Amino acid sequence: MDLLIVLISVWIQVGCVPGIHHEDGAGAYLPAKDVLLLKDEEDPKCFSRTQHDFTCFFETKDDGIYNFSYKIEDEPEEKSCSLSVQRTEEETFLHICTFPSDDVFLYILIHLKVAESSTNTTLFTRSVSVEDQFLLDAPVDVSLHNTDQAGELQATWSIQTKWETQVVYMIRYSSRRLVERTKKGEKKDISRLVSLVPGELLHFQIRVKHHLSKKWSHWTDPVRAMVPQSADDISLLCYTSDLRSVTCEWNENTYGRFTYKLFYKTSPSRATDWTECVSDGNLTGLCRFHGDESREVQVKLSNGSTPFSRTFYSQPFSVNSSIKPSPPGHLTGKLQRGRLCLTWDAPPLPLLAHLQYQVSYQPRQDADWATVFLTGPEAATCLEVPTGCRYRAQVRAKPNGAGYSGHWSDWSQEITGDIPTDTNAFLILCIPVLLLIVTIVFISMYFSKLKRYFWPPVPNLDKVLQGFLTEINRKTLDPIFTAKQFYDETPASVVVVVVKSEDEASGPGSPLVESDRLLSAAQGSSGGEQVDGSPEEVSPDYVTLSTDNVARCPKGNEYVYEQAGECGGLGLTDRVNQTTCHCSYTGKSFSVPSCTSSDHLNRSYLPLAESVDKLHCQVAATRGPGNLYVNF
Repeated sequence: MDLLIVLISVWIQVGCVPGIHHEDGAGAYLPAKDVLLLKDEEDPKCFSRTQHDFTCFFETKDDGIYNFSYKIEDEPEEKSCSLSVQRTEEETFLHICTFPSDDVFLYILIHLKVAESSTNTTLFTRSVSVEDQFLLDAPVDVSLHNTDQAGELQATWSIQTKWETQVVYMIRYSSRRLVERTKKGEKKDISRLVSLVPGELLHFQIRVKHHLSKKWSHWTDPVRAMVPQSADDISLLCYTSDLRSVTCEWNENTYGRFTYKLFYKTSPSRATDWTECVSDGNLTGLCRFHGDESREVQVKLSNGSTPFSRTFYSQPFSVNSSIKPSPPGHLTGKLQRGRLCLTWDAPPLPLLAHLQYQVSYQPRQDADWATVFLTGPEAATCLEVPTGCRYRAQVRAKPNGAGYSGHWSDWSQEITGDIPTDTNAFLILCIPVLLLIVTIVFISMYFSKLKRYFWPPVPNLDKVLQGFLTEINRKTLDPIFTAKQFYDETPASVVVVVVKSEDEASGPGSPLVESDRLLSAAQGSSGGEQVDGSPEEVSPDYVTLSTDNVARCPKGNEYVYEQAGECGGLGLTDRVNQTTCHCSYTGKSFSVPSCTSSDHLNRSYLPLAESVDKLHCQVAATRGPGNLYVNF
């Protein structure tokens, strides 16, 4: 037994037990990270790397002498352990006890006690079991790998123990936009990291413990890797136009100027290797490779093989589901029956019956673009567009999904044209407007007649009176006469006596007869004879007013003639009221009508009961320019 103890001590001293080293051959050495890992555990702190080793230690501020003893349950004797001392970076001292392998038992309690040597004062006591104190070393060779899927990584590691099937792992990882996640379980359950943020740098750590122990190993150093991204992040698009050759395009400037390489593999569900696509050196952002219509294809794009390189993965796809036809050609537009009819040439594909089209057009320059989908294979359509406008149109094609599917082709070449104005439509629009206007006019005329029928207009007395006087003047001036040119500008005076009484005016010797005689005498003494050969002058056909003629109006009619002077008799008999009219005239012959008050002085305005003897009017007969009748 003593020989076995010596052999174990030698084995420990040469450092065959992981995690325990000797300083100058005087005792065990504890790594600082293990000490830090157990700092929260009560003293004395203990651990075991394997089933056959067991180490306990405690920390003090001085390097005094202490006694460390232990008693294994069901054994009568208490045993002591020699201590080795180790100075720490914090200027403290670790007192370490390494148990002999013969005293290491599983599932049996060990009672520990630490006492000060000089005073035998107990400092620490504790009961422990070896199986609860397993402290395994942290995993090594930790790394992260792509899984051929965007947003996923595969973690790998290894441990230095034969109990790989009896350990539990804990991992933690995070990125800039991903909050730290922690998982615990067996390796196969937690090694695949999913639901990561694509394009971010992931930080990963792991630790391990025995499934019977409560002690976890320390965390490994962080491992970093770039999370794979989707092909859409770099606009990677793969398609075929002939069902044989696959073309892949991408935008190289999305994440700066990098040189990317394209890889592809067929039947990605199997464990096949990636094949590099050899691109034309003159083209960047494009690569072509041969595809098989009956197989699925997956591509990846990468700018390097380091953990910090960006990698983009596409989803597995079949060739017949990634068809991108060529743009339709020879797009033309014609006006037929008031509609714009477009025709074009279908893309040169063996699946013309499986194509659908999308027509985009702008009916006029200030309108938005409109889109029309055509499900049928016909390469023509007619559109309703307004007349008198300029249109723009273009078309593209895509498989309809019945057996073949894929992407829209590029737009065809845009065409523009003018739609002439439709005169028939203009007439059709104007005719109802004209009918409406005519109807409104007729209705207005009809209601106007009805209005005049039911509400006749009230006559304007001023206009009636003015028309009456105008008619009298016209009848008076109707006779046109010629007159000899007068050299004597002194006007002749004619006295016309107008008799008020109609009985006396009609008899012989009456004032009216006398007025005719006086008129004839006035013509005879007009101031000279007509010169032979001299032209006869026509009396002017306009009327001039004479301000010199003063009419003395009847007293009963002062309303009409406010400017009348004094009225008086002529010295005739009281039975007859006479009015002397002084008239100015020119001409050879002159006809004087009855100068009664009823004809020229508008006797109708006099009251009916007014006596005749009130008409004491005297008009001074003075010849002057103008027309006598106007003054009346």
